[in-house]
Amino acid sequence: MQSRTPKLIIPPFLEPGDTIGIPAPASLYDQGLLEKGVQVLEGWGFKTRPGRSRIRKKRFLAGSDPERAAELAEMFLDPEIRAVICARGGYGALRILERLDYRVIRKNPKLFIGFSDITVLLTAFWGKAGLMTFHGPVVTTLARSGPVSREHLRSLLLGGLPETILLPPAGKISGGRADGVLLGGNLTLLTHLIGTPFEPSWKGAILFVEDQGEAPYRLDRLLVHLRLSGVLERISGLLLGQLSEDKTAKSDWELFRENFNGLNIPIWRGLPIGHGRENLTLPIGAPVELDGEQGRLTFLW
Repeated sequence: MQSRTPKLIIPPFLEPGDTIGIPAPASLYDQGLLEKGVQVLEGWGFKTRPGRSRIRKKRFLAGSDPERAAELAEMFLDPEIRAVICARGGYGALRILERLDYRVIRKNPKLFIGFSDITVLLTAFWGKAGLMTFHGPVVTTLARSGPVSREHLRSLLLGGLPETILLPPAGKISGGRADGVLLGGNLTLLTHLIGTPFEPSWKGAILFVEDQGEAPYRLDRLLVHLRLSGVLERISGLLLGQLSEDKTAKSDWELFRENFNGLNIPIWRGLPIGHGRENLTLPIGAPVELDGEQGRLTFLW
């Protein structure tokens, strides 16, 4: 049940003074953290516009499904809003995938940025509308993001597409070289898309994954799911980001490696993405080359 991805659309980039919309398509957010993130964006010279003036809590969500879907659609339809950065992830984006009109998104391409639970929106916008989306900080994580990650996002908003990302020297799991389309995000959410109409095309992809707060046995279970569903056999390269708040033990990595036996693809860990301070902004749908010998991810613009 995989999507057929339309021709890739690279959205227009920003200029100082442009307006960034801030929707809440998933969980409720902390107002203090949001304000700190807004200060960062406005300090870069951008204007910001939150979505709904009042968020009405709906159980564990930032409003009902229709409210959150409508807010997101309005951001894409508003000509004054030139980019969209989600307020927070958490949970709930999966619930609104069927409520969105992907023709609207394709006809109104904008920079769309987020991570964690927002992974499903990044993937769906690319798979259904052909829009190149961006896996990067949400507004509530901007203030605690490291300076490298913040500068990476600021540069990208202004049109500075990444060229090469160097991977940690000790991160090699298996070597080789491969090229393909960059795809990825939160491991749990990507796994939940398997078997749905929003499952992306994995064939030949360079896949990157991250996760948070999952015990080693749960991470292993997710990787086993990717292997049993045939995903790992279809991709051409794999990059592992931060998979836990705590340092993953050597014995855990050996457990994960068992899922990669027999794969003749480059695999590297230590990609600087995830729920920690380092979360570089990566374009979903971009053509890339993974050098599993030298530890380089090169963008083929």
